[in-house]
Amino acid sequence: MAHWLTRAGVPALLSQLATSDEEITHQQLDDLPNTPTTRYIRDVLVVAAVLPPRDERLEALPRWADALLAQAPLPQRQLVTPFTHWYLLHRIRRAHRHRPLRASTQHQMRSRLRRALELLDWLDEHGSALGELTQPELEMWLEEGAVERREVRAFVTWARGRGLVGELVVPRARIAAPSVFMTDEEQAEQLHRCLGDDSLPLDVRTAGALTLLFGLQHTKLLELTVRDVIDDNAMVALNLAGHRLPLPPEVARLVRALRARCQARWQLDQTASTTPWLFPGQEPARPLGATYLNLKLRRHGIAPLAGRNNARLALATDLPASVLADFTGTSISNATRWTGYARRDWLDYIASRTQT
Repeated sequence: MAHWLTRAGVPALLSQLATSDEEITHQQLDDLPNTPTTRYIRDVLVVAAVLPPRDERLEALPRWADALLAQAPLPQRQLVTPFTHWYLLHRIRRAHRHRPLRASTQHQMRSRLRRALELLDWLDEHGSALGELTQPELEMWLEEGAVERREVRAFVTWARGRGLVGELVVPRARIAAPSVFMTDEEQAEQLHRCLGDDSLPLDVRTAGALTLLFGLQHTKLLELTVRDVIDDNAMVALNLAGHRLPLPPEVARLVRALRARCQARWQLDQTASTTPWLFPGQEPARPLGATYLNLKLRRHGIAPLAGRNNARLALATDLPASVLADFTGTSISNATRWTGYARRDWLDYIASRTQT
């Protein structure tokens, strides 16, 4: 906490809030620039029970959406604002009344709003109105861009339900088969470095080992807290959404060391955080970002995507889909796809890709 109190702007902001005659509210902080300083002060006030807890990721969405819509032409803004607030945000709030919003859901909502504005921009460029859009034109627009354009389905569904477009349908994109793998020798070399190279950062070694062995998604890893490390001295396991993942001794050693370090850090940071993250970020109340973790692994010579694909394919050859889903914390549909890949003998496929 002492580190944060010495940061530029923190003492001044604390003094400003303390001398104000008004009761401190979330809205006061919402009106300030969204900086690490402001977020830290909010976290401190929540932990101190000065402010009520709230889902910051969820609460940030309306402000982000309004800022994006403010840049759009007025006709687009008038059309997309109700879609944003009465459809997208309403559904997200209803679905997350009792559970925190995940980063992936936040990203999906943002993508859906951007795609709606992107489609309207395209129509404006071609001098067409939304109500004049035909199915062939919609499919042409989808094919001209990246696969993310399929996220416009939410907007088209909303507009169709309100009679703003005809019977348009956004075809679902076929889920692409995994194509990034590494050789067994590369996987073994990277795993050996994670387990035995003390020059690598401890969080890189731990995340890398768990990725290379179990194919865990980084969004799942970053949701772990020190309380999810189950240690009865005889065995160490991770709690993944209620399912235990037993760890081999060398990986257990890394997880124990990381837990000890994070517990020590949390003793200093708990004035601003109620959650002792296993992979803490720079700000005490938030875990490391998935994008940053991926970059950090690659910077130290660990290939997260290829390693995860290799690990999942190996597990899928031995485990049924239901067990694979529990074992890795993935969805049953994703696990079913991987068991299907394994049945088609993808080892030959990997070999052929490696040779080319």
